[in-house]
Amino acid sequence: MSREQLLLISSTEKLRQRYGKTGLNSVLSSLERYKDSLSRRGVELTTAFIDDKSSITQFGLRPATVITPASVKNAVDRIVAKLSAPRGAGPAAKHDVSPRSSRDVKRTSTRDSGIFILILGGGEVIPYFGLMNPAFDSDSSVFSDNPYGCPPGTTSAEKCLLPERPVGRMPDGNGSDVRLLLTQIGVASEAAAWLSTNPLSLQKSSFGYSAAIWKRASQEVWRDIGYTGNLRICPPLSYVDVTSAWFSNKNFLYFNLHGSDTEPYWFGQDGTSFPTALSPANVNRLSHEKSMVMTEACYGAIEMGRKRDTSISLAFLSSGSACLLGSTCTAYGALAPPASEADLIALNFFRNVHKGMTFGKALVSARAQLAALAVSRQGYLDEDDKKTLLQFVLFGDPTISTLPLSLGSGEDAKNTRPGKAHKKARRRKGLKKN
Repeated sequence: MSREQLLLISSTEKLRQRYGKTGLNSVLSSLERYKDSLSRRGVELTTAFIDDKSSITQFGLRPATVITPASVKNAVDRIVAKLSAPRGAGPAAKHDVSPRSSRDVKRTSTRDSGIFILILGGGEVIPYFGLMNPAFDSDSSVFSDNPYGCPPGTTSAEKCLLPERPVGRMPDGNGSDVRLLLTQIGVASEAAAWLSTNPLSLQKSSFGYSAAIWKRASQEVWRDIGYTGNLRICPPLSYVDVTSAWFSNKNFLYFNLHGSDTEPYWFGQDGTSFPTALSPANVNRLSHEKSMVMTEACYGAIEMGRKRDTSISLAFLSSGSACLLGSTCTAYGALAPPASEADLIALNFFRNVHKGMTFGKALVSARAQLAALAVSRQGYLDEDDKKTLLQFVLFGDPTISTLPLSLGSGEDAKNTRPGKAHKKARRRKGLKKN
């Protein structure tokens, strides 16, 4: 295909129920302007509201009467096959994407149909898959968008570790304010043009914030990405120290903090002390337009039932961030180098973006790079590796990219040094302030 394609999936009825006819019409109008902006970037937008007869029948499908992960996946598979197949060709064959060796990982990462998926709405509009949790922890399942990027019929956790198709999502939280969606659509139109034409400086446009207990691990990620600015640490810093200078004119924001499934804050840690490091209010009142945000926090991407005042991720998106990459549940990483799990997702995602990859492809490749390194280190993917591959979701337009940047003196991310065997440190779940 000469042009990349973006398939946007949503639900007319769910959006109408949440925002009324006026709100729905505002979304539809914004999508028309978004389509024009995509076209100027050489991306063709195809919109499919899976429960709307006038939208879905053009693909030979019946409107969905019940929206489930399986019904959405089925629609995505059939529409992608229709968009990607040459005229008169049959549907693409199914194939297994579960990695068995580093060679399998590398082969999986190179598949690309030229079609990106964008889900419009949070998990209450278009549901996440609740995949079996491969790790032995307290999360009953892993909310994931991975299956939407996998081959037809592929929905199990084991076979959805490495999606081949980039997937992004524009969440709407608890659906209380349509402006959250409208802002994200507008940002996707404006930020894409700006980021693809304005060169960025790693030294001048980067910000990092870490819990003290993970200072060494965070510093390795910070250094290997090529950043040279100060990495802020909590404690001694906390949310009361956050100022406008922290985020002003910063395009790359990296957070290695604790998160919570019950509280809206991100936390630091030093010993048994867990001070509040960042609050939604900190984000809401500061400028961080066109920023790319990566958070390793547990539940950093939790959005269902939340709004900008109760979710740091939604606060970033509602204030103009171009994308946010975060985990839907308990995440894993190392107390000290070498980097592992969530650290590697962060490291590889940013380095891939710096090379000029789109946000969506940067995440697809970051997962494959993590898996390849884990296999080279230990010969297999353990339960923590597998959970990490499933749990990170991309909020934002997956087709956006920046101009390639200088990566500094470090090796390519895929060649990150293997290091010695090390104990993995679990992120704390559901932190409470003492």
